[in-house]
Amino acid sequence: MTTRANMVERLLEASGPTRTVVLEAHCEESDPEAKVRAIFGTNSYIPTDDAFLFRVFVDDGELWVDQLGGRFWSIHTSMPMRKVSPYLHEKVERRRDLDWMWLPSGHLQNVWPGAISNRVRTKFHGRDFLTEDDPAQDLTINLSGRGAERLLRHISHNENYRSAVSFDSVQVTLNNPDLGRVNEGVDRMGRFAASGDLEYHFQFVDTVIQRYHGFVKLCETRSLDWESAGQDGGSRFTGAPIAIRFSRRIPNLENFVSSLFASRQPFRLWGIPELSGDVAHVEAVDLHVGHTLRLEIGLQWMRVYLNKGTCGNTIARLVSNLQHRFDSQLEFIDPEIQAALEQRHTHDAVVESITPGS
Repeated sequence: MTTRANMVERLLEASGPTRTVVLEAHCEESDPEAKVRAIFGTNSYIPTDDAFLFRVFVDDGELWVDQLGGRFWSIHTSMPMRKVSPYLHEKVERRRDLDWMWLPSGHLQNVWPGAISNRVRTKFHGRDFLTEDDPAQDLTINLSGRGAERLLRHISHNENYRSAVSFDSVQVTLNNPDLGRVNEGVDRMGRFAASGDLEYHFQFVDTVIQRYHGFVKLCETRSLDWESAGQDGGSRFTGAPIAIRFSRRIPNLENFVSSLFASRQPFRLWGIPELSGDVAHVEAVDLHVGHTLRLEIGLQWMRVYLNKGTCGNTIARLVSNLQHRFDSQLEFIDPEIQAALEQRHTHDAVVESITPGS
């Protein structure tokens, strides 16, 4: 049988970096092998000695599918990302129970306490939501070197560009006396590339997932529901809308909601907006898991009402893509969710989470 040690050996045999892609899975099957069989096919995988680790074979190589993270699967491979991404994209596109990990800009900007990014990429495409005369309707910046992030902050202070500077990917070098050294690159769709100590890489990926999962779960705690009021009977309403404040005004509300709820990637939302003055009301469907949600959108704000059971990844996908298409400086009104969006953690907290045996 095959073990995790065999996975590490196979990944180290490759000459290039190790790639990891994180997917969110909401499979109906409860058995780990049944989940893999449903997604990748009956004859395309073999189990390992680990009940949560599977070796999946594709035309150009192999993928190691690790379900130990629960609803967030880590898929490790030595294959180039240009071959891995189309294969996984086809799986995500044709299934409602799979989605990417949509890292908000702050999760990349603060990917590791004290780490200095040696490469930074921002990517902003606002043509669907902004007017043609907007100075930053389309903005892509690639910077490298130890001063990359400082230069990016300088650009973001310019009034014309501050709402268009959103982190798309970063690369950092990490050193730890216990775990070694690793060069890590990660983008906002949860795709990692690492050179160096693989155990450090796995710990890095797990920590990014944990932080993201915390953000998603926090959004889910705001979902609307009725709960029992006690032995005397009756129910009480729980939950609250998730409110977002924009740093810029929506130039054309009708065009904005038409683009947002057009059933297209990357938002994957469908609905028929009803406009009343400067406010739009939408009963929408999240095409990821098929759940419904209600939204109210004003010229400089948005309220999202999640029903009980709706996936919090809906909020992460919505916010991450709005940061790259409309407003990189958007904020949650709820300070707890806003803190989770920014992901500003102390160094000690993160070091503790990756210490072996903790």
